[in-house]
Amino acid sequence: MLILKDKDFIGKGSERACYLHPEDKNKAVKVTYKNNKREKNKQSEKEVNYYKELIKRGMNDWQHLPKFYGEIDTNHGEGFIIEVVRDYDGEVSKTFAHYIKENGIDFYKQEINEYKEYFLRNRIIFNYGMMPKNILLRKISKEKSQLVLIDGLGDVSHFTLPNKIPYFARRRINRRWDKFVNKYLKNNF
Repeated sequence: MLILKDKDFIGKGSERACYLHPEDKNKAVKVTYKNNKREKNKQSEKEVNYYKELIKRGMNDWQHLPKFYGEIDTNHGEGFIIEVVRDYDGEVSKTFAHYIKENGIDFYKQEINEYKEYFLRNRIIFNYGMMPKNILLRKISKEKSQLVLIDGLGDVSHFTLPNKIPYFARRRINRRWDKFVNKYLKNNF
């Protein structure tokens, strides 16, 4: 069992908390935090299952997703391990929302277009949790950066069979992308 300590706490959402892995500062552990209304987090289950599906499909392009390292038991319950997204200088990457406030959305048109193409090319489904605060902007050099989804991976719909067929998966991605843009980027894009 992995012991997660308060000093390793990174942050939390509405149901899950994230900790730096105590034995590897380049990895993080996501767990459903105590005093949550749910005993088991369905989003964590969907996210883990989706990571496993991507790996089974032979996924090896992780530039816009944190790498997945498996599930683990912790003193805070079941969790899973992912890569900590860091900039080229070793600092933990900041949210896309932070950079939108700083530079405006137009500054990141190229990164946004590359991000969308990545999901379409790899047929990666994201859910409605994809929002600027759940996307990090990883600086890979002083001049170049890329967006990384840290929450909102996988499909929350009940009927996921069409996701297995490339044509239908891309249609679903495009529909979700349009909703993402209209809800979070349109006023700035």
